[in-house]
Amino acid sequence: MLNEYNGAITFLLQMNVLSGAEDIADWITDRSARATYDFEEEKTRRFEWFLSADKAKATLIEVFEDSEGALTRVQNLMASPIAPEWMDRFEIDSLTVLGEVSDDLQEALASMAPDVRTFAGGFTRRVGEVSNKSPVSHTC
Repeated sequence: MLNEYNGAITFLLQMNVLSGAEDIADWITDRSARATYDFEEEKTRRFEWFLSADKAKATLIEVFEDSEGALTRVQNLMASPIAPEWMDRFEIDSLTVLGEVSDDLQEALASMAPDVRTFAGGFTRRVGEVSNKSPVSHTC
């Protein structure tokens, strides 16, 4: 619906790849993505890595159904063997968190000093979801 917050939480994590992490593309596909996929977190909707052409910078986009789903992801990461591997490969440049963040999630992310931004308006359109409303006429 237009201008109704759907409860989703989005993480936009901007990172610098540390020197000595020449295996970064393989680590992302073989370790990070695989481990996260294998957690089978029912509220994780999107988990996608992007690398700059020179592989010096990385962006991780994570989307969750709600704050509870995001908290589960953070807890699973911290309890997994991926966490120290991740810290050996990346330096966080920024973490932006989009959505209505619970106190528990805010506390779990506090050490990363996230820039939290709340929903202001817009919509999410699903595939095949187009309104049959007539176009609006703009006359002056």
